[in-house]
Amino acid sequence: MDIFTLKALVDDLQPRLAGAVVSKVFQMSADDLLLRLWRQHDLRLLLSTHPKFARLHLTAMRFENPQRPPRFAAYLRAHLQHARLLSLTVQPYDRIVSFTWERRDASPLTLVHEMLGSQSNILIVDAEGLILEALKRTAPDAAHPRPASPGQPYRPPLQPQQRRLLPALARDDLVQLQQQGQFDAAHVQRLIIGLSPLLTAELIYRSQGDPHTCWELLQQLRHAYDHGTLALSLCTLPDGVQHLSPLPLTHVTADLKPCSSAQDGVAAVYEPIMQRTLLDSMRRQVQKRLRQQQHKLRKKIGNLQGDERKLQQYLDCQRYGTLLMGQHVPRGATSATVVDYYSPDQATLSIALDPRLSVQENAEAYFKKYRKAKSGLGKIHTLLVECAAEEDYLDTLSQHLDQADDWTTLQTLETELHGQSASARSQAPRSKARPPAQPKSLPAAPYRTFTAQDGSTLYCGKSSQGNEMLLRQIAQPDDVWFHAHRHAGAHVLLKVQPHRDMPHQTLVEAAAVAAYYSKGQDATAVEVIYTQAKHVRKFRGARPGQVRVRTYQTLEVTPRLPEAS
Repeated sequence: MDIFTLKALVDDLQPRLAGAVVSKVFQMSADDLLLRLWRQHDLRLLLSTHPKFARLHLTAMRFENPQRPPRFAAYLRAHLQHARLLSLTVQPYDRIVSFTWERRDASPLTLVHEMLGSQSNILIVDAEGLILEALKRTAPDAAHPRPASPGQPYRPPLQPQQRRLLPALARDDLVQLQQQGQFDAAHVQRLIIGLSPLLTAELIYRSQGDPHTCWELLQQLRHAYDHGTLALSLCTLPDGVQHLSPLPLTHVTADLKPCSSAQDGVAAVYEPIMQRTLLDSMRRQVQKRLRQQQHKLRKKIGNLQGDERKLQQYLDCQRYGTLLMGQHVPRGATSATVVDYYSPDQATLSIALDPRLSVQENAEAYFKKYRKAKSGLGKIHTLLVECAAEEDYLDTLSQHLDQADDWTTLQTLETELHGQSASARSQAPRSKARPPAQPKSLPAAPYRTFTAQDGSTLYCGKSSQGNEMLLRQIAQPDDVWFHAHRHAGAHVLLKVQPHRDMPHQTLVEAAAVAAYYSKGQDATAVEVIYTQAKHVRKFRGARPGQVRVRTYQTLEVTPRLPEAS
């Protein structure tokens, strides 16, 4: 958020928020804070310190309140709840906003919101200028010369000598850049504090390489800044990305729309970004837990394979015991040399004996070792088969998780991850991690819907539960089921109209969807199996979405979505 957008936003919010009372505070993530305010109606003020999208604005989005507030949110609840907002100001030509709060029977507090990229922070400062708490604490050291920890005096950030606030910028600074061959968007943005890359590129484009023209444009923006007459435009680029600019963009092709208010423009640009960042935050947490389970499973498989190799060494014990039977070896002998009748060349074999046992007792000991090894190998084989099925299931969860695009699907996948078996749930330790806040929204369907070129309907599961629903509730016996062969992926169902032949091109489109929503998404060609739904069956012990197919055909396709979609 550049200095002009921030100034227009603060000018817009000041009359809306003055006198508002804090009713609730909660923290959605490590970077995002929400203040619920009351001023004749409910207001939700978002403060973000995201390294790339630091911002503040009112939002209409509703969030699930985290069960346990983190440190900073708990402090604000204790000291800021029921406080009344006296003023909202922005530090001139910088990206620091101060909220002054009046408290009953206590001195005023100032909430300082610094939107400085990777150094963004939110701090609570008392009337004497001491920091009471900070969202991101930093101790005083060489890497952080300006501390942000309780008890330290608050100091505004130092301005680098090579950078200028707009009022301190001289015309000669721009002329000097031209003389050095550095009069371009990157160097101008590096020189002037608070300009966005897009606005700087527009200034350079309009000035046509003339620093004096660029200077005049900046002075016009400065005049509008000082007099509160900044007018923002919502610029939508061809790729759908939206930006706010105090100058209508002419250096790129964009759909320009004047903003009715700075608040509406900022919300239009940043609320989709907030949705994505919160969704990605939850996805990363679930992916982390999934990777932990996969690591534990791989370790378990490695241990089982090691035990299997050890037990296989005891399979010769049956041969040793058989060869010892009928041998006459005195008690106390430590070995017996016998003819190995199992060897093609009838070679002699030395068998170790326990001197405390007779030769028959030694033979029985070898038979016992063999029986234990054989029994153990059978159990290990069963466990390895179960682990292989578990590994396939986790791979499928991983694929669904990578392509999940809504909160409902992520929540379903998280539930599947935590609820794989009753034993896993009972043995799983309680997680101390704070779950991320989630926007309140209507639950999404557990499957995607596409339309083929001939009008046929395709369904694609978003999760194992969605895959299960396709077979249990939607599929008819003659519908066609698809799945990427030897790849973790989603089930795809092609609805078949009665008494209608299915075109081969429609089968290819459905197979391409199955390939797209699989681990082979990035491959040039993926083999996909397909069959009628009546040939797809669950098997005993199968997890959600796991099936067996009695007969099938294959297609080799390029992963893609239907053009009609």
